[in-house]
Amino acid sequence: MIGQQIGRLLAPGWRWLYAVGLGVPLIAGGVLLVLVLMSFTKSAYQPPHLLTARTVLDYHVGSPVYSEQERLWVVRLPDDRMLALSDVDPLSNCSVPWRSDYEFMGKKGWFHEACFGSTYDLEGRCFGGPCMTGLSRFGVLLQNTEVIVNLDDNSPGPAHQDAAIPLNPGDAAQ
Repeated sequence: MIGQQIGRLLAPGWRWLYAVGLGVPLIAGGVLLVLVLMSFTKSAYQPPHLLTARTVLDYHVGSPVYSEQERLWVVRLPDDRMLALSDVDPLSNCSVPWRSDYEFMGKKGWFHEACFGSTYDLEGRCFGGPCMTGLSRFGVLLQNTEVIVNLDDNSPGPAHQDAAIPLNPGDAAQ
């Protein structure tokens, strides 16, 4: 009889403990679900992708240097400007190799894409084939003598201009 009275007094307490035992994991699960959903709404911070591409003296005027991993060409122009050009043709998405022996418009030395036949000069400007714009360009920073290419600073190449005069290695050496 005394045991039954003690059981009646503790029974409501056990119900409360049972409710708390289920409630805490449910609330924690809900909070965790909200945090996971919030993590999908924000993009993760990514530092700028910078490529230290040697020093200026490592580049010869009119001789593009290829960076295979980033798929870009670094070109030193006669006025000592540095360009970083994409290796991907904007029209065909094919690779655009430098061909120092390729002759076009009576001049040697062009970027020539073999898929559609687009042809670009040292500055990546379109001069032949179906291309309507030049090769995409990356931002180039000169820090002391180091050439640094900002892979996040990508802009489309210039539009095709019929009156433009191409810049080739022979012209660049002069």
